[in-house]
Amino acid sequence: MSGKSILKLFFVLLLFSFSQITKSQITFGVFADCQYCDYNTKGTRFYRNSLGKLDDCIRQFNSSNVKFIVGLGDLIDRDISSYDSITPILAQSKAEIFQVIGNHDLEVNNADLQDVPQKLMLDKTWYSFVKKGWRFIFLNGSDVTFQSNDPNIVEKAKTLTTALKNEGKPNYHEWNGGIGKEQLRWMESELQEAQNKQQKVILFCHYPLLPYDAHSLWNTEEVVDLLKKYDCVRCWMNGHNHAGNYTFTGGIHFLNLKGMVETADINSFSIVKLSKNKIEVTGFGNEQHRILPLN
Repeated sequence: MSGKSILKLFFVLLLFSFSQITKSQITFGVFADCQYCDYNTKGTRFYRNSLGKLDDCIRQFNSSNVKFIVGLGDLIDRDISSYDSITPILAQSKAEIFQVIGNHDLEVNNADLQDVPQKLMLDKTWYSFVKKGWRFIFLNGSDVTFQSNDPNIVEKAKTLTTALKNEGKPNYHEWNGGIGKEQLRWMESELQEAQNKQQKVILFCHYPLLPYDAHSLWNTEEVVDLLKKYDCVRCWMNGHNHAGNYTFTGGIHFLNLKGMVETADINSFSIVKLSKNKIEVTGFGNEQHRILPLN
């Protein structure tokens, strides 16, 4: 074989290798705590400005050709009518948007609570899908909440928060939420299936788990113990704590995205690229860049 042919073969193999790597990658957009409402600014929360920020965010995702978009909860701050201003902006997205429910999404009149999932385009409030060897699990951290018309759910919320307060735990606040037993059983079945099929897992929820602080899910310890049973779990992504946060423990990255509603004109959202060896987070505005290695 001539030197010219060898060189040609080398470039063909290089191009094939690059093509295979590209095919195995997944890129998605993610944002947290838009919290739009037609109210005056309070402290660092610029509620009306969130419409423009969300519009810029969706335009960036469109130009970046992300495969899907994740909303990490608190799309609105309050009032069911706030969704009417948000929906046309989300409708501009070229990619499908997957939402999770946050505590502020439920800040509506009791009569309107049943309409919130529909406003978020949710047939189910916890669900999953698989893409290119990754299982994406979306959780309802407000499964147990004070913001419910079901007295049994409210009673569970009272029991959980009272116990946390008596134990001196930081996350007893009514503005957090919990994951119920039925959802936990479903979640474990998803993790078992992912483990059996050698899939990697990312879980999305409005509420953080770790670092354990005032914003953490009410039953954080129970959920963390469950996650650590499965080697397939790579990352937990959430919002709720607008300052953002991050820790790595038990082989799992716990990433808290910053709140979009904070600041007058600086945005906050990310584009995430998944590959074999890392999770690459490209931050925009207040959100920072991160490389999260995978074992």
